[in-house]
Amino acid sequence: MKVKRWITGIAAVMAAVCFEMLPVQGAEHVSALEASREEGSPITVKKYGEEEDSDYSFRLKRTDRSTCTWTDTSGVSNPKRFQQTGQGVERWGQIVTSDTQKGKISCYLTNMGSYKGKNTNLRITFTDWDVYRTEEGKRYYPLLGVAFSKTVDFYGLLFSDIWYEAKLEILDDQGRPLAVDMTYRAEDLDYGQIFGVKKGDHPVGISVPQDSRAYYIERDGFYYFYAQNVNSEEYDKDSVQVQYKNTSSFSLRVGGGVAFPGSFTYSQYVPEKIKNDYERFEHYLIGEPSADVSDQMGALIGWIAGSAKGYGPFTPPVPTKLVDREEVHGEEPFTYFINFKVPECQQADYYQSLILTDPVPEPLHVDQVKVYDADNQTDVSSYFSIQTSEGTGNQVRVSVRDPSTDWMYGRAFEIRIQVHKREDYTFGSSNIVSNQASLAVDQNSPKKSKTVRTSFYYQITTEAENGSITASNLKVPAGGSMRISYAPLTGYYLKSITVDQKVIDKNQHLLDYSFTKVNADHHIKAVYEKNPVVTITKEVTGKWEDFGTPVFLFQITGTDYNGVRRTYYESLEMPEQFQTGQIYRKSFTMKIPAGMWTVREIPVSRYALTGIREVENGEVEGEKVILDTKDHDTAKATFCNTLTNYSEFSHNDVEINFFGKQVGR
Repeated sequence: MKVKRWITGIAAVMAAVCFEMLPVQGAEHVSALEASREEGSPITVKKYGEEEDSDYSFRLKRTDRSTCTWTDTSGVSNPKRFQQTGQGVERWGQIVTSDTQKGKISCYLTNMGSYKGKNTNLRITFTDWDVYRTEEGKRYYPLLGVAFSKTVDFYGLLFSDIWYEAKLEILDDQGRPLAVDMTYRAEDLDYGQIFGVKKGDHPVGISVPQDSRAYYIERDGFYYFYAQNVNSEEYDKDSVQVQYKNTSSFSLRVGGGVAFPGSFTYSQYVPEKIKNDYERFEHYLIGEPSADVSDQMGALIGWIAGSAKGYGPFTPPVPTKLVDREEVHGEEPFTYFINFKVPECQQADYYQSLILTDPVPEPLHVDQVKVYDADNQTDVSSYFSIQTSEGTGNQVRVSVRDPSTDWMYGRAFEIRIQVHKREDYTFGSSNIVSNQASLAVDQNSPKKSKTVRTSFYYQITTEAENGSITASNLKVPAGGSMRISYAPLTGYYLKSITVDQKVIDKNQHLLDYSFTKVNADHHIKAVYEKNPVVTITKEVTGKWEDFGTPVFLFQITGTDYNGVRRTYYESLEMPEQFQTGQIYRKSFTMKIPAGMWTVREIPVSRYALTGIREVENGEVEGEKVILDTKDHDTAKATFCNTLTNYSEFSHNDVEINFFGKQVGR
């Protein structure tokens, strides 16, 4: 923004009433510049052109729609009020006639600028003034008033020589107190005038320009700035800026300074000049509608102008960028929030362009871009041109369509960019995307936000039947790896492993499975089954004879659940004696893989197989039985034998059975 000086033809209106040089009463004056160098000084010296903090860009100012309503509720008879219009000014005011009017006289100014897109109003209440008398004891009271410039956005507090205190209250468009961060700038401090800032209002900053001519003193709970008794139209030199944080009201003291000890116009008693001035006020101010006539007749009123400009341009808006989540699951949408505030400024300082750019990281796709009034939460996207490009140079570009209108100044905006990860993008060594927004006004270098980082992850869900497995819903950095471990309960075996509903070779992953370069959600399931057992029972009938211990041999062959062909041999001895006609039973149980198993008894001497019965989860086929441990945990069969007389054999022909090496055990 460019700072332009205000040039107008109403300098006479802004002149103070104190044309007559009065002697200084031996005061030792300290300049504001000198005071600023003292340790702990509240004063800061500003260089012309130095950027000003845009957080305090709100300034009260006259607008084309500003109005004034003057009120006196004191009940005094014959109040001395005036309302005047001239070529360059419009003003309202009153000469006080009694101390009972303290806090009873006020004016209500409407449309005194805008805050966050809404009109602001100002109520000024005149709360205190000095006691000032002639040597004979006659009391004089201050002149109170406000004025609007018709040519620029100046307004001002009117006064004569006697200072008064005014409380300024900032109100919203509904007349309610409005707390703001703001700057109050007082200009045209000359002719011995004083400007006081109340300490109790806790201003956060007070500044004067690098070539300030003001003098400074602290007393009575105020920071006072006052001028030499000379005319000046160098408004920048004769100015003071005050910053307030989150305030809706503050108090000032203004006046000609005659009753302000130590000022350049100090006078202990009312001088002849003031007596003459008040006579002119009575004749040519009270009841006179023309400000020009009053001025021509010498009824001149001083003022300190309130200005909306600064010593330099406001700091260009600095964007702040946030993201609604720092971790994003896969392709879930998320939103970037970019906030910035456009400072209040004069029309001459409006921007020529305001452009925000946000380079979209390559992995992301932009779903939509919206612009909101950050305070009113209304969609103002139509006031902006929004462009989105994707590819090698992904970018969102948001620019103001018409920066020459006043609607955007003083407002805070929020740009919301909703995005999601592109489905075709594969993360490699890093799962983090980062970027920052930049905002440029006119041809100035862009201001950048802090870098925002977002990480992406996927989830691996796990499931196990009859066993344990690594916890489910683990977050895996996109592009990263994770090993999943699993184990059976006691007495169970791994039957199957499925990943994303596809069966994998469990023999290659008996204990764990590793996911690598993860760029999608995955599910893994381990299924364990109880280790199957088969029970073979031998039932023998006939008398036990002393030919040695009967030994029975069984061959078990089949294909397990892995498709592996296996053969097992088991033997069963019957050393116990049993009587003729007695039935003797004995069993063995063995663990065996799931599968289909054919069990047959290898023939032995003296005991002939008579049948297979008591079959459970199996089928008999002749002299063998097929047992099913593929779909069942247990399978059973009973082989029945009876003693047969083989007299041609010796007693120990089959005392010992020989069989081959067991396979698959």
